[in-house]
Amino acid sequence: MKKRRLSQNEEAIRGILLIIVFIAGLVFLRDILVKRGVSITMLTESDYINAAEYYMQKKYGEKFEGEYIVEDSIYVHPKANPQWHAVVEIENDGIMTSFHDNYVGYLKKEELEKYIYELVKPIYGECKVYIHPYGFALDDSFSKDTDLMTYVSNGNYALDIFTYENVENMETELNKTCSIFVENKLECNVINVTYITQENFSSLEEINIDNIYNSRNYYYSLDSIYDKKTDTGFSDIDVLKGRDGYGK
Repeated sequence: MKKRRLSQNEEAIRGILLIIVFIAGLVFLRDILVKRGVSITMLTESDYINAAEYYMQKKYGEKFEGEYIVEDSIYVHPKANPQWHAVVEIENDGIMTSFHDNYVGYLKKEELEKYIYELVKPIYGECKVYIHPYGFALDDSFSKDTDLMTYVSNGNYALDIFTYENVENMETELNKTCSIFVENKLECNVINVTYITQENFSSLEEINIDNIYNSRNYYYSLDSIYDKKTDTGFSDIDVLKGRDGYGK
């Protein structure tokens, strides 16, 4: 049987289809290379965000959503906890792009808060404890299986303690707290202790912390910073007085 010769229109359509398939293949291949961190294929901010999302999902087994990039840091959040803003740092050697993150700080947040609460409750009585991971990448060996004490031995986080009792002994109490952290080898960058009214304490939620500090809605707020560079312990205590008329 004699084969039918393709018309010019049919040949043109066939050529267009081949081009479409070729382009689709290139796009698919580029997407794979972007996710693998091949630098030459990462041309846009979206490429870096997509690659960071893939890296985080592969490492932690969760789905993440990228937010934005600031210099060499990509901010992402797990879809299950959009209030957590983890940082993924970008490292580029010209050929491959690699990533490093601080997400373990969020995974250990609740456990660490409970642990610290039990340590400081004898000092402050009723109190609320919140930790905030710093925006620096942690050791690459850290994963979702990292135990609490391994994390705190080399973690980067700030601690906020809120209470409404014993304001007259506030500096003594913070010195005791700093000593406990040194004795237990808890690597905390800064400890903040804030004294508020019992009414404000009862309704306090973590989402309100920035507003409390910005509006100075407290009696006193104290902090001490740990010097990690020289490992000389906590600094002298800084004391801030709240706004005039607070609590009246």
